[in-house]
Amino acid sequence: MLRAIGQLACASVIVLVTYLSEAGLGPSPAMTAPPSQALPSPAILLETIAATPTPCPDPMAIIRAFYDANDASHFEVSLGFLAEDATLSTWAEGVNGYHARARRMTGKQEIRPVLAELGLRRITDQPGGPIYHETRVQVAGDHVTFILEPDRRRPNGKPYNPFKVEVVFAGCKIKSLTVIDLVTWL
Repeated sequence: MLRAIGQLACASVIVLVTYLSEAGLGPSPAMTAPPSQALPSPAILLETIAATPTPCPDPMAIIRAFYDANDASHFEVSLGFLAEDATLSTWAEGVNGYHARARRMTGKQEIRPVLAELGLRRITDQPGGPIYHETRVQVAGDHVTFILEPDRRRPNGKPYNPFKVEVVFAGCKIKSLTVIDLVTWL
């Protein structure tokens, strides 16, 4: 768990440093991450997106950078990973596949207000809340599916809900994102 927190902190610092660098407020060239923990910056990933033909060589790097930006509340950066006409579908899935709270948004402007919600972030705003991590990752062409699993249970011993995430890419841009709150999964 400490390693996951450390990796999340490192990724958040990289996103912040990149953001500040683009604003002309970044660190000196002498301040760099150690090679063992160096991650590509969102700016480099966004340049790769623009120059990369289909299929995307590392879709999980794009997904992780998208979540890193959301976790750091850098929503303009995370929007850069979405196609202009991207769609976001969310719902809670209950008993027998029943869907509740279903929503569908199209385009960056409709999606932007919900980027801070659980399922699109791995960290919560609540002190002592869970940190979610990707498990059961499956990559098949331009489709990626994974589960965001919480790292702990609620104080009353009941589990926090995991999320099933399905992503469809167009090149290295996220074309479609489906986030399912698995209410009765555990």
